[in-house]
Amino acid sequence: MLLNDIASDSLKHAKRMDHAESYVVRTVTHSAYIDGSRISNIETKIDSGISVRVSKNGRLGRSCATLNDTDSAEKCVNSAISLSSFSPKNNGFRGYPVPSPPKIKVNGIFDRRIEDITDAELKDILSAVIGSCGSEIPRGLLRLSTIGSAVANSNGLLTEHRSTLIYGHFTSMFRGTRNGEGTESLHDVSLNVDPEHIGAELERKAKASASAVPFRGKEKMTMILPPSELGDMMMSSAGSALNGENVFYKRSLWSDKTDKEVASECLTMIDDPSVPGPLCSEFDDEGTPAQKKVLVENGVLRKFIYDSYIGESTGNGIRRNSTDAQNIYNSAVGIRPMNLIVVPGKYSCDEMIEQTKNGILVEKFAWPEADALTGRFGLEVRCGHLVRNGRITETINNALMMGNMMDALAHVEFIGNDGKNQGCVTVPTMSFSGTELVGN
Repeated sequence: MLLNDIASDSLKHAKRMDHAESYVVRTVTHSAYIDGSRISNIETKIDSGISVRVSKNGRLGRSCATLNDTDSAEKCVNSAISLSSFSPKNNGFRGYPVPSPPKIKVNGIFDRRIEDITDAELKDILSAVIGSCGSEIPRGLLRLSTIGSAVANSNGLLTEHRSTLIYGHFTSMFRGTRNGEGTESLHDVSLNVDPEHIGAELERKAKASASAVPFRGKEKMTMILPPSELGDMMMSSAGSALNGENVFYKRSLWSDKTDKEVASECLTMIDDPSVPGPLCSEFDDEGTPAQKKVLVENGVLRKFIYDSYIGESTGNGIRRNSTDAQNIYNSAVGIRPMNLIVVPGKYSCDEMIEQTKNGILVEKFAWPEADALTGRFGLEVRCGHLVRNGRITETINNALMMGNMMDALAHVEFIGNDGKNQGCVTVPTMSFSGTELVGN
């Protein structure tokens, strides 16, 4: 049975409910692993499931199930109905989306080569990564998924989505007088993988880390972040502030700052699902039309993002994530951008370094994330390049980078021209003043 038929037919069992929604998804995932610079395993998983949400007299229920027999969908609906009778009343719930035409056209999010890939082709990709890296690769993962989904609700809505997803994560280790580690991640929707580049970057980063020396003292300096380290930092700070749920509950630092300056005037941020990315689609996972939205314009806050539960949806009710297509039906709807883009600037990374008097280009944080509510961070620098008067002078580690990402957004020095997708955010290299580096 087709996914849209399953989604529509399951609603027949929820006719007595005020509101009902069915989300059905089927994924095929090919995964290949590296262990100790050797390909250790290649596997394929097929996953089909359903998630049902219902409401009666303001009482909401949700259930999910694997579609492993002909009664699975009906059982899932009955479970959601049963759970709704135990839930507290929610007078603010407005119901699920009504049918609406798409507002954008999204191309380039499905690659048949991923759907048809063979184990031999996966092996060739990983072999090329290993062969082009002169250092050891202790761990590696390459995951390619094909995703098909349909959402139907009691308002007569029925939408479908089909896409492909690539996620890769690799670690490297250089062993010498001093050991060094490197990492490289991959986010994409098409099979435009350059395994030789991945291998070369893994070796370069591991060798750079091995040459690092402990940083001593404490200095205020410019922080230069490449996309690999900035992506999560941006999502955990600005992404959290733009989240409509955080705005509703007054957790967002930008809750009352619409049409006010919240960042440097050189910073513009757009959620643009029409630019291919792992979460991009013409409709979100509730069936609301996705749309291009200017969220921050020249430093001024213009808009927040919402799903149908919190407010008037902006097409940002998402179940999918950018790294794993398995068990999507188990995920509750959350608010997140489809493709949060920092509009790139005109500078190359080298030009940014040349114009920096005193700073650090961070190659690798232990974990690049800011506090979602305050924006504060204190992050271990595993590998960073000190910049003195426009040139890199030494590579350091064993240091703590301290600051506040929300403050940093108001003190942007340069924005690079090298935007790169990091899942649901696309960012270039950026530099920020006012941060502090603390060593031993």
